[in-house]
Amino acid sequence: MPNIQREHLTSLQTLNGLRNIQDSVSFCNRCGMCASVCPSYQQTRQEPFSPRGRNQTLRLMLSGKVKLKREPERKLAEEMVRSCVLCGQCVQACPGEIPTPEHVLELRRRLGISLLPTTLFLLLRLRQTAPKLFAVFVKIGLALRWTGVLYLLACVPGFTWGWHVLQILPRKAASSAGGYCTDPSLIYLPSLEAEYLMPTLFQQTYDLASHRGNVLVWRNTPSGLFEYIYGDIRRARKLVRQLISKHAAVGDGKRPVLTDSIDIYNFLTRSTQLFAGFKLLERKAENFAACIRYVTDFLPEKAPAKNTFAMPVQLLSGAAFSQQTLPQLKAQQILRSLFRENFVQCGYKDGTIPPVGCGFVKHTRAPAYSLLAVQSISAHQTKTVFVLSGLAALELTFYARKFYPVAQVRHIIELNG
Repeated sequence: MPNIQREHLTSLQTLNGLRNIQDSVSFCNRCGMCASVCPSYQQTRQEPFSPRGRNQTLRLMLSGKVKLKREPERKLAEEMVRSCVLCGQCVQACPGEIPTPEHVLELRRRLGISLLPTTLFLLLRLRQTAPKLFAVFVKIGLALRWTGVLYLLACVPGFTWGWHVLQILPRKAASSAGGYCTDPSLIYLPSLEAEYLMPTLFQQTYDLASHRGNVLVWRNTPSGLFEYIYGDIRRARKLVRQLISKHAAVGDGKRPVLTDSIDIYNFLTRSTQLFAGFKLLERKAENFAACIRYVTDFLPEKAPAKNTFAMPVQLLSGAAFSQQTLPQLKAQQILRSLFRENFVQCGYKDGTIPPVGCGFVKHTRAPAYSLLAVQSISAHQTKTVFVLSGLAALELTFYARKFYPVAQVRHIIELNG
């Protein structure tokens, strides 16, 4: 009987449905197509830092042929998983769409390494364990930033990650529009950055949802993505179960759940894999996943705000796990239809901004990868870059201002006017 409290996944969502992890990683035939698009391999030119190198490491660990008990071997393995930013470029290039980012996450769990600075990890975990306290800390932080105290705190050991926070985050707090309604037509699950740090993203998504009827905003509600990537998979599983139960209690349990983050969308639509082996939970997760929506599902293909954007335009998805999900394809279709010859169609070898906060990971190569993304933008002489998550917009804006200030970075929701 499988254990729902297990610390590892047993199956992954693939092209052929749920597949055992051993089978999934063994399906990699080491063709090398992924190496040409992997930012870490492009930087190092070393086999362990290629997607197929990571796949083979996990395969050997699962088969018991690699123990990683010696210090040099373990150090190399830790550096190998830290260098991966889960961008999903390799999945797009792979003929079999091997879910290498998921394999890397499994490697992280088996190595038991901590990627985020401890103080940042504990602060972000409060959103899962004490959401009201987290909301208070955010408000205090915004006030301290205005007074300049946070700049001094960023000099204290353990809080040096604060410099990056101060550089990329906007100064204005999110608005308080929206709230509770008894009979919603749609549920809005805002990302952390939309709810607390990007008032325009929150407001525009809420307004877009409001055109479909009454909107219920799930305030300060974690999706489980943070725990899935940086924390405890058991807690991630618990948080998703809470979302499923909360969703079932609204109306008939079939209300669409809208998110402004492509990373949350990719995670929740694959949440069935968290409950592999538990048929009832699998079925509930599958029904819940079918209700997840991204903002592109509600955007008009001919947006009224076309003339407000400098041209040419480009899409830089910066998404975790995969670069070719339905919302990403839909975003390309909308931009191509709206801007026609002014839309820059990028190839799968073009750079992409590291997703899901990888800029804060210890010993990461994310700054170098971000620079590659800016180089890709400048090579196409792009004036407006559309992204699919608020965090990607914040990160890319920071690097674009430094190295290619001609470009403006916009979330795809801004097409709604």
